[in-house]
Amino acid sequence: MAEALVAAILQQLATLTAQSASRQLRLVRGVEAEIENLESNFKAIQCVLEDAEEKQLVNKSVGLWLERLKQVSYDMEDVLDEWQTFLQKLATKSDEVEVFIKKKVCPFISCFQFPHQVVRRHDIAVKIIEINGELDKIAREKERYQLATRSEMKQPRRLESTSFVDVSKLHGRDAVKHKIISMLLGDNSGEGNIGIQTISIIGMGGIGKTALAQMIYNDHKVRAHFNKVIWVCVSDFFDQNKIARAILGGLDIQDSTNLQTLQNVLDKICEKIQTTRFLLVLDDVWTDHDEDWEPLRATFQHGMPGSRILVTTRKESVATGLGSSRSQVFHLNHLSDEVCWLILNQMAFVGEDDDELRKSLEDVGREIAKKCKGLPLAAKTLGGLLREKKNRNEWQNILNSELWKLNVAKEYIFTPLLLSYYDLPSEIRPCLLYCALFPKDYTFVPNEIIKHWLAHGYLHSSHSRMEEEEIGEEYFNYLASRCFLQDFVKGQDGKIWRCKMHDMVHDFVQHLTKNEIVAMAVDGSENWSLESSSSYRRAHHLRLMIGKDYQLFHESINGTEKLRSLVTMGSCDVGKDAWQVLFKRAKYLRLLDFALLRDHRYSMKVKEIPNEIGKLIHLRYLDLSYSEDLRHLPEEVCELKNLQYLNLNNCGRIVKLPDGIGKLMNLRCLRTSGYQWLQ
Repeated sequence: MAEALVAAILQQLATLTAQSASRQLRLVRGVEAEIENLESNFKAIQCVLEDAEEKQLVNKSVGLWLERLKQVSYDMEDVLDEWQTFLQKLATKSDEVEVFIKKKVCPFISCFQFPHQVVRRHDIAVKIIEINGELDKIAREKERYQLATRSEMKQPRRLESTSFVDVSKLHGRDAVKHKIISMLLGDNSGEGNIGIQTISIIGMGGIGKTALAQMIYNDHKVRAHFNKVIWVCVSDFFDQNKIARAILGGLDIQDSTNLQTLQNVLDKICEKIQTTRFLLVLDDVWTDHDEDWEPLRATFQHGMPGSRILVTTRKESVATGLGSSRSQVFHLNHLSDEVCWLILNQMAFVGEDDDELRKSLEDVGREIAKKCKGLPLAAKTLGGLLREKKNRNEWQNILNSELWKLNVAKEYIFTPLLLSYYDLPSEIRPCLLYCALFPKDYTFVPNEIIKHWLAHGYLHSSHSRMEEEEIGEEYFNYLASRCFLQDFVKGQDGKIWRCKMHDMVHDFVQHLTKNEIVAMAVDGSENWSLESSSSYRRAHHLRLMIGKDYQLFHESINGTEKLRSLVTMGSCDVGKDAWQVLFKRAKYLRLLDFALLRDHRYSMKVKEIPNEIGKLIHLRYLDLSYSEDLRHLPEEVCELKNLQYLNLNNCGRIVKLPDGIGKLMNLRCLRTSGYQWLQ
């Protein structure tokens, strides 16, 4: 997330500096040099962030360095936002601005005419100087970690797959295996010149794509049908020459040293496949660039009719690019709990003949299998972990543990997901990580999550507002096509209406954001706040589940000074005094959502909004829906110049909006009773 933060800050600096210069609204003397130094530091740090993102996985010191950078970046973003808001407010006071510009008064003399403006500019300047001092230290420390500049992210090393597999350990894929084999061995008549058919297996990391391909590759019917079966692990670094030579080797042409160019190799492949019916398995394909595949794809057009290509990938775009039609694409479903138990049981009790021990642990084991959520890799990993644990308490501890906190999960289960994460463009990664704020099994609605992303500045665009929302839709679809989302419900136009995130992916993003996004349930058994833990103090996003005790909310908002998001679930009534405390403390809030689950049974009840809400100058998103007792909004709401989204759905007692509602210059959506959007 640090990379996206730094990029956003540099963009804001450029924009605001230009605005300030055009209006001759400079900060106090000397700060211009500070801003130049600040920009220089951020640019120097930006060059090594990709290297730091990877090294933090094995070097805790680099991880701590990145945490410090993120904190400073957040602080800087808040200051720039304050500066932007200040300029917006000046712009609305056209007469004052005109006089100010005509006189070109220096900052010190102008304090007599515009004291509030000068004080505000001085405060912003002081904050910039303080932040720059800390950033200077961070920039110097990067040399200690020998961070390198990279043109592209190097993903964690993936072990090369092979065609060998122990079929006895594979469960739950027989039906899809038979369908694919039937398609591979299908009638070849009428193929003509349409080229070699490509069948694609798509699924998230750890779902069993490679294992299924291995089963098919080793099936006796398949091996009897094709003259040659070839296995090529493509993996994360795409090398046309390497792949072509691997295919050539699979065609029994071992000596290709005299073939010096890619064209020589492709010519030899073309010559061989014209008289050889072959099955080519391309495992773990990542690249979806047409230009990468075009030479190989053109060569395959000369293949003998009846030949086939089988691809495993995590990307829809790969299947499309390699020519798989809709009927030739197989999305792997999750395994049942019963099948996960079979896998876990097999791994946990390998070589164990004690049936009594097996029976005594079966009930706990089945519950652990449910935690795998249909992911065979998770079942294998947890089964291996349980192999050395022979008593019920040890199994119970695994059952009661958060999966994302287990070292074995981080090392084995999350590694495939980490590959997918680093394959994402850096600007999309914060959008994925932000999803950790929502509970498991949450139903994502594209329009709503996009507004969250927009509120936090994840959708950067120099164009119109509508284009920013289009960027959000593009990001959402990108995540969906990379198997980070699932269970899609689509409209007739093919667009996604709603979907969910697999629990394992949710655990993964929780792991990556453990110090930044906090989810807490407060039931009254203990006092809790962000101040209660040193790690929680670095949190910027909080999901809070509170029972019916109103006092719990009052106590839980201690330590919220750095919060940017607060989303709540619960059914307690929030009083005016608690709101006053929150608004005074959490002055950097950009998002307040008191109806996260869109259900009146789990929505916080807001009876009255105090005038202090006008202090939340950074606020972009405010959801007060299902607050049936809320009668009015104070005029101070109209001071929220950055507010983009206001949801008053099912606030039936509000009969009139504030008189100054038209002052909300950045308001994009106002939702009132029912489902009507006012743009």
